[in-house]
Amino acid sequence: MVFAIPQITSSRRLFSFAAMERQVVASLRDARQQAMSQRKTITFRYEDAGKQIVLYGGSFGNLGDAENQIVQMSSGGLQAANIMYGFPTGVTPAALSDGASLTALSSGVVELEFEGDGSVRDGSDNPIDNALFFYHNIHGKNTAFAVSILGASGRVKIWQYNGQSDAYVE
Repeated sequence: MVFAIPQITSSRRLFSFAAMERQVVASLRDARQQAMSQRKTITFRYEDAGKQIVLYGGSFGNLGDAENQIVQMSSGGLQAANIMYGFPTGVTPAALSDGASLTALSSGVVELEFEGDGSVRDGSDNPIDNALFFYHNIHGKNTAFAVSILGASGRVKIWQYNGQSDAYVE
């Protein structure tokens, strides 16, 4: 019975990481849906230092307002220190098969602006594809996932890392 405790603890952590994965996807889809229903720009903001997601704009107010929707990514036994952004050691950094590449952190932040039509555009109003990559610092390859956001449509897709092919698969 003593041997089962570390396995249960490890399974619980991995389950919490999977829940965090679902929360990232749900937050992106919510930002897109809110932008389309409000016909206003809604910003999805990932803050690496605090391991949190903030939705702002439209009815969510300006960044820092009480109306912002804030999601703490570390919960249910998942420690913030375990959540890593990017590629785990041993994974070849490459674009996803839909063409989206890792969206770089800028001052520790990624901001994606969903427009009223659901698209994501850059500062020059051109559609831009983005991809967010996460993994658990202890269970790197076993937990690595990515979420792509296709600029023209705003479509959100989830990808899991496959060690046999050394690629992320949908």
